[in-house]
Amino acid sequence: MSPSITRFGAARTSLIAGGLCLLAMLHGQAFAEGPELFMVEEDWEMTINDPEPNINSPQVAFFLYPDSEHDDCYFQLQMNYAAEDSYSSGGFRVGAFCNEIPVDEERSPIRQSLAWDNDHIEWTSAMAVFNGQLMFAVKDGHGMQWGNFGGPEYLVQMDDQNLHCLDHYTPQKSLESVDIGFGANRVASIRLKTVRLTYTDGHTTTIHVNQVAH
Repeated sequence: MSPSITRFGAARTSLIAGGLCLLAMLHGQAFAEGPELFMVEEDWEMTINDPEPNINSPQVAFFLYPDSEHDDCYFQLQMNYAAEDSYSSGGFRVGAFCNEIPVDEERSPIRQSLAWDNDHIEWTSAMAVFNGQLMFAVKDGHGMQWGNFGGPEYLVQMDDQNLHCLDHYTPQKSLESVDIGFGANRVASIRLKTVRLTYTDGHTTTIHVNQVAH
């Protein structure tokens, strides 16, 4: 196995599980070029009022932009539905999009439509750039009805679009991009709690955002 493939696998695992061995992985590159932002983790929570499973309401989409100054490439998490060429209800879907074209996607095996009043759902959306790839995953998810969800099977990726770092990421862009396409009255609140920024020299900065998107 080539060193580049090994490093890519390590970055992929780090995106899902957390815990980085960056100094060894990047062979001193961070010191030669200066530390760059290469991984972002957003901790979200959503509380539901009174969902209506018969009409699959609510339906909520979250967006994560590698470069907040450009909207053409992004990752998307669809909660309580999945829609692209076809539509299905319940669970969630993750996708990587470039120029509005889906280039990678994963659908959860959970297909239950949200049905519990006052359900509280938490998860982490993670994004990284490494070795020519932008990667996104949902991890550490938990809901009262769905139980635990997220993990390596929900990782999607695309070409890095000549982005070698995530320095133009902003949490405000993520907050502004939350879209309740159907059933806004059935969502009590959506909050971005915490953002963790991990750099190529191994240090992590934590931002306590604690802002409501809805």
